[in-house]
Amino acid sequence: MSEIVTVESPQDRAVTLEEARQQLRLDGHDEDLLLGAKLDAAQAELEQQTGLKLCEQTLELQLESWSQEITVPVRPCVVAEIRYTAANGATAILHQGNYVARKRHGFTRIRPASGKSWPELGPDGMIRVTLSAGFAENDPELAIARAAILVKTASLFENREGAACLAFDTLVAQLQSRWI
Repeated sequence: MSEIVTVESPQDRAVTLEEARQQLRLDGHDEDLLLGAKLDAAQAELEQQTGLKLCEQTLELQLESWSQEITVPVRPCVVAEIRYTAANGATAILHQGNYVARKRHGFTRIRPASGKSWPELGPDGMIRVTLSAGFAENDPELAIARAAILVKTASLFENREGAACLAFDTLVAQLQSRWI
């Protein structure tokens, strides 16, 4: 069983209020609260559908046991640290030389380094993999995601009772296909 916990939330949205105002050709700030809610909803939907984390943040993958290969369900990310409850009950940090973290098919996969094995866990032991997640500002994937958020936000804002947004669905499908 695994769980992802947010350690440090993103500081910003993938798309700013100003960018959304420009997309919608809004001059005033009267509807910023509503527009912000629509931006957050569009970003959350995109992240949920694609498994991507758009903005830089720190996450923790919590595991109850070692598996031969750990697949991190969040993309993109880098492994910052692996901590575990050792057999003596103390918390220990797994040295980077004892494991390999590689990207394969869009996912980060972690396995013991050649000639190494996972350390023994203590009773009720826990493994905590700290992850640095999110896109760099100039990543082309982020540009596609931002375009999707802008069209979805505009659709949600202009059709407040709800309507399908084909452009968003197309861009999300494009992002999903890039991470297979």
